[in-house]
Amino acid sequence: MIFLAIALTLASSCTGSSRHSKGKSGDTAAKAQQEAPFYFDDYQDVQLAAAQKWGITPIASRDTDFTKIPQLEKIESCDLYTVEYLSHSVPYLTHHAKALLDTIAKAFQDSLAARHVRIEKIIVTSVTRTMDDVKRLQRVNSNAVSQSSHCYGTTFDIAHNNFYAVNKEGEELPYSEQKLILGHVLYRLRMQHKCWVLVEERQPCFHVTVNY
Repeated sequence: MIFLAIALTLASSCTGSSRHSKGKSGDTAAKAQQEAPFYFDDYQDVQLAAAQKWGITPIASRDTDFTKIPQLEKIESCDLYTVEYLSHSVPYLTHHAKALLDTIAKAFQDSLAARHVRIEKIIVTSVTRTMDDVKRLQRVNSNAVSQSSHCYGTTFDIAHNNFYAVNKEGEELPYSEQKLILGHVLYRLRMQHKCWVLVEERQPCFHVTVNY
């Protein structure tokens, strides 16, 4: 399996073949281990298993009244994160997934504050998808799979190439450095077995699934 590495320089967002299927092992994995301090190799099989264990039954369409599904909680832009316009998903997560998102966003801001730099918000780019959403997305995104962890309310994507400044106080870190800081936050939570993480190949985001 190719280990997807976040290099210290963060010159690129990913390496290797599709991140939703297992890649080739060998030289690429060895090179990644030499170049980076930590790795995200949580592919579709791992994330889907967690989603099916902890999530809801997939929803057919957006005709559903999501407010009446007790396992789901709506997420909205707040002081910790911004929810981007969602063309192929709805802003709902399971309670644990939302708690994980809050934890990630708070830890990211705390890390920036500890460095005495400008405080920024992470940007959520995709959340829970209905089965209809998946079908529509497959027409335009080759990363989309028919059995997606996004269908269970447990999974969300966070942009790693863009952040939203809370204010203009303090030095603004380059996005590449903010990406590394966010990566370390995710790595710590992953090592605590609270989530699985993948860096998408064609989309500049971290693909995160709650694991509790």
